[in-house]
Amino acid sequence: MKKFRLKAVQRTSNFSIDYKNDLNEAQFKAVSSSAKRQLILAGAGTGKTKTLVYKVAWLIESGVPAEHIVLLTFTRRAAQEMMNRATELLDERCQRIKGGTFHSFCTQILREHGTLLGISNDFTILDTADTHDVLHHLRSKFVEKKKGERYPNKQTLAKLFSLKRNKQIDIRVLLQQFYPQFTKLEDSIHELYKAFESYKSIHHLLDFDDLLTKTLQLFVENPRVGEQIASTCEYLLVDEYQDTNTIQSLLCEAFSSIHQKITVVGDDAQSIYSFRGASYDNIRNFPASEHPTELTKLEQNYRSTPQILNFANELLKQSHNLFEKKLFTERNESDLPAIIPTIDQIEEAEFLTQYILHLREHQLEFKEMAVLFRNASDSYQLELALNAKNIPFQKFGGQKFTEAAHIKDLLAYLRVLNNPNDTLAWQRLLTNIEGIGPKNAEDLFLWIQHSSRNETWFQSEEWMTKSYYNELKSLSKVLIEAFNCKPWHESIAMLSNYYRPICKRKYDDVEKRMDDLDVLEQIAKPYASMNIFLNDMVLEPFTESVIDTQHTNEEESPLILSTIHSAKGLEWRHVFVINCLDGIMPSMFAMDSDEAIDEELRLFYVASTRAKDMLYFSHPRTSYKARTGEYLTKMSRFLEPVKHVMEPWVLEHEIQEKENYKQLES
Repeated sequence: MKKFRLKAVQRTSNFSIDYKNDLNEAQFKAVSSSAKRQLILAGAGTGKTKTLVYKVAWLIESGVPAEHIVLLTFTRRAAQEMMNRATELLDERCQRIKGGTFHSFCTQILREHGTLLGISNDFTILDTADTHDVLHHLRSKFVEKKKGERYPNKQTLAKLFSLKRNKQIDIRVLLQQFYPQFTKLEDSIHELYKAFESYKSIHHLLDFDDLLTKTLQLFVENPRVGEQIASTCEYLLVDEYQDTNTIQSLLCEAFSSIHQKITVVGDDAQSIYSFRGASYDNIRNFPASEHPTELTKLEQNYRSTPQILNFANELLKQSHNLFEKKLFTERNESDLPAIIPTIDQIEEAEFLTQYILHLREHQLEFKEMAVLFRNASDSYQLELALNAKNIPFQKFGGQKFTEAAHIKDLLAYLRVLNNPNDTLAWQRLLTNIEGIGPKNAEDLFLWIQHSSRNETWFQSEEWMTKSYYNELKSLSKVLIEAFNCKPWHESIAMLSNYYRPICKRKYDDVEKRMDDLDVLEQIAKPYASMNIFLNDMVLEPFTESVIDTQHTNEEESPLILSTIHSAKGLEWRHVFVINCLDGIMPSMFAMDSDEAIDEELRLFYVASTRAKDMLYFSHPRTSYKARTGEYLTKMSRFLEPVKHVMEPWVLEHEIQEKENYKQLES
């Protein structure tokens, strides 16, 4: 075999940015590296986003066309923020880079090439609630065959099927590992899985996992198309690589298969999403691949004080499966992290509310403080105490805007215009009509499948009762008019006007819901097409609805309450971590697995590194369960080995003088 060596193409590079002075030594090394394959190990608060932004600018100034750079993230907001910051740093070329979230990038590919896999280009994307609805519908037939036996619920089935695809593990193995009580139902569950896949195919539906697995399938079954896609990905940048699952890791290799230029950024110490299918091994094994890989560590922290970082570094010594790194900072010193035992959760809540008010009196705003916890239920006692003291707070982990029932109702009308085979959407909007139940809705849908958009969808039939025939005609009329709207977003106003009387009939807090409908109309206006809008409503849903956020006018921004998982990537000046008990942190469900315990430790580390100025850990000495009553607790095992870098606090109760009692009695 003959070989001919091509000389390296000398691209012109006239740098307008002073990279060396703008970045620290490690950041500059990461940004300016010419390595084809690179892992940037970015510790908490070390300027990961800044490094990626400068990497984008460096590549463009080095001559890489912006259109050939693909940036993959886990939220559209993160991708947009990086593109905007890169644009401010360099110029408008940065807006032309491709990518976004894994799911949105794969959606674009499937819209263009999905027909090669038999996927209609007008497919509907199912959100989590929709997936549960489909599984609930299919599950009933299998439950009927297994009368007298406990069958997995729809949420368990959804998680099981998601893990199967994301981790590429057989259902049998997953049942043995996570749900041993259902192993005898393996054959039935496998049949249900096949029915689920068939149902989605018939009705042109894809769930979140399908977007990834079908894209990978496209590369495998159509290599020429795969090469065509990969050829446009000259340089692949992947953010938060520790959160990728097996399929996402394989997709990264597929996208970079032609040019072999890939930079992944992440922190193995912040890998906390195995319950979503994330594979910790992806980032751990990235340098051990068959291709030479350059490893760069970012260790200078710009967020926290030395005392907080010392605690975090000591905490990670309890793990034996991490890349070696040590965070440091040039910030001024602070007090040691506090460890605060309380009698019970009531005293814990009383301490928190009083101390938070104390900090507020010393010029620290509520929004600069956060209370973090392992489980959403851990904050219930605190919420009661905050309400009693009239302290405004916002809790993260609540309902998303697009999960609100009235928003799902209105989106259902758009979904049937976009995909007439979307049986879930038809079921939702048909049952909005009085007199139509699930069975009638199913019969009507079968009839709809044989009709055309160019005709009225409904016409008089003997089996139709007059109680809803006129309503069906009205629905048919508004759907056809909405389908013909130009520009497309005017269809939302038309459908919203049709839906508002239904909304008034269905819900009590109707005024707030009407506000949400107005918000949805405004959100839709910038979108070029209904397709793109519906994609984003599923892939990048807004966090809150007006119902969740509409309060009386508060004098200041609220205190933040958040699960640790929801707090990842955020920061506050003072952070309180509550209910630090064995069985909670680490979770009792992790006790039998060293791997699971390690992830719980990483979760504790994530909580610790959210703090800028001060960090507090509280643990009630007693707790209460309805079935067993009060019992003694044990402080989290993660705290004992690091007590030497913490300061113990003692809570003293103020005792009223006897004279005060006498005065009250008199």
